[in-house]
Amino acid sequence: ESARAKLAEWEAVLTADFFLCKQTALFMEEARVFVFENYCRIHNKIDLAALGEKLAMDQDQAERWIVDLIRNALLDAKIDSEERCVVMGGESQSVYEQVMERTRDLNVRSGTLAQNLANVLNEAKKEKARKERAALEEDDEY
Repeated sequence: ESARAKLAEWEAVLTADFFLCKQTALFMEEARVFVFENYCRIHNKIDLAALGEKLAMDQDQAERWIVDLIRNALLDAKIDSEERCVVMGGESQSVYEQVMERTRDLNVRSGTLAQNLANVLNEAKKEKARKERAALEEDDEY
């Protein structure tokens, strides 16, 4: 409910601002995408009328907007014309799968970090040895 009010408020503010009025349409589009993405994270099946209300659009505009998102591959969903709702696609991962994937990523990143640290230390040792040799050679010259 507050998302719809904020969208309307932002649109009024942007259209009244001299510098930002030309960016109103772009901002509203991005804001609607943001609100929609967050709403989709919570719901798997979304009524078009409720969605239009949340996005400050009528039901037909909301349906056309979602069709455009699906066509542009920004959204994995299907529109159920009989029930007038959006059914979100894709299987969500279980919490166990999410933890395992992140742990696997963490192991890879930790290994890479350890390797990079070892490389930096080796380079530092080599540089120190070069400086010591250069200092010894300089002392030998005098």
